Amino acid sequence: MRIILLAFIAALVTLLPCSSGGEIVEKIVAIVNDDIVTLSDVQRVVRVEKQGRFTSVDEYFRGLELKDKLNFFIDNMLIQQQAKKLKVDVSDKEVEAVVESIKKQNLISEQDLKEQLAREKVSYKAFLEGLRMNLLRGKVLSRTISGEALVTDAELQAYYQANIDQFRSEEYRLQQVFISARRQDAAARGQNVYNQLGKGVPFEQLAREFSDDPSGAQGGDIGYVKKEDLIPELRQALGLLVPGTYSHPIQTSYGVHIVKLLEVRKTEAPPFESVKDEVNGRLLQKESEKRYKEYIAKLRASAYIEVKI
Repeated sequence: MRIILLAFIAALVTLLPCSSGGEIVEKIVAIVNDDIVTLSDVQRVVRVEKQGRFTSVDEYFRGLELKDKLNFFIDNMLIQQQAKKLKVDVSDKEVEAVVESIKKQNLISEQDLKEQLAREKVSYKAFLEGLRMNLLRGKVLSRTISGEALVTDAELQAYYQANIDQFRSEEYRLQQVFISARRQDAAARGQNVYNQLGKGVPFEQLAREFSDDPSGAQGGDIGYVKKEDLIPELRQALGLLVPGTYSHPIQTSYGVHIVKLLEVRKTEAPPFESVKDEVNGRLLQKESEKRYKEYIAKLRASAYIEVKI
């Protein structure tokens, strides 16, 4: 059984009720140059970002106000308008290539991807449009923002030293009881294990008896695992534990997990040379974000934008 989730695409979406009493009301919430933005447009927006780990929809949008979502939508609309002026577009083949890359990198099928999106209440069509928007944004920016940012070795070293703790990994030593989702009674078996733990039955004994993971033979001991390599459900559960305590049954797409935290340790920071490319990437990303904000600010300054909420 794998508890490590390879790098995935985070599909970030907000889905709000679009109608009342079965009738769709197209309320205009903004005008951007010659285009109008309706409330349902904003409610359907899907934001797709490349990230190392999957982030749940609820986690991203919790507390996010409608105006924040509208601002994001307006920025995208301005990019789309610029794309028309520059005659820049994204073909279906380009979008399909990104999807194939996602599937290949994460060893998942198209059905696996669709099921993950369905769990987050994101339609496959909306997901593809989110990818298309990312590609379009990249093309527009490459045409309009001149020159690639350059970072000196001195700047790289300074960033590394100032943020050295960010390069230290946190590792957990864990035990787990894993009940495979292939078992029809997985949830009941997991609850049974949890109940027996509450009665004082040793974790090791229950892992040997019930766990479907090969680690069951060692009492569920899976050794040290880096925090960032854990699937989100386990990472979130472990954030609530202290060494010596165990989780409630955790339902994932793989099955039911009960994990016990044995120890937490920090690894040594890797040598600068081994993370130099990562440091460079971080600084270039910061510079790219800065340039993007400056470009969007210019587009907004020259555009007619009327917000009606």
